[in-house]
Amino acid sequence: MKLDELKKALAKAQEDLRVAEHDHADLQRKAKTAKAKAEHARLEHKRARKSAKQAKKLVLEAEERAGQQCRLLAKAQKRLVKALKKAAKAKAAKMKKPPQVSAAAPRKAASARPAPKKQPPTLTKHASHAAGPASPPAAPNTGAPAPTSPAV
Repeated sequence: MKLDELKKALAKAQEDLRVAEHDHADLQRKAKTAKAKAEHARLEHKRARKSAKQAKKLVLEAEERAGQQCRLLAKAQKRLVKALKKAAKAKAAKMKKPPQVSAAAPRKAASARPAPKKQPPTLTKHASHAAGPASPPAAPNTGAPAPTSPAV
């Protein structure tokens, strides 16, 4: 009987060995999967850090450009204000100065309102009867000869 018990113990030990090997293979597969996942997570984290670093660098560059544009805008505004002040000063100085009159040809000062045009005197009713029958006004001479024959 001892032999039978030994055979049974051997069979059980072999079965236990097979189960242990199977479990070992399962654990190795799980460990390999976990290792691959960890490596993937590490690489993903590395990419995220790199992207964050690049984004930070871009933000700093954008802020620097914005600051530079702001400074340029402030300078341009200062130049504009200075030019406007200079133009206003020149205009005020021009308004204060009387116009220069040359000794050879004195000029009349321009008035605010133009002088009324002189119109020919009109005859009243009483004056026209006293003068007698008026002759018709002469036709203005345009310089072109009058046509002699009608156009066909």
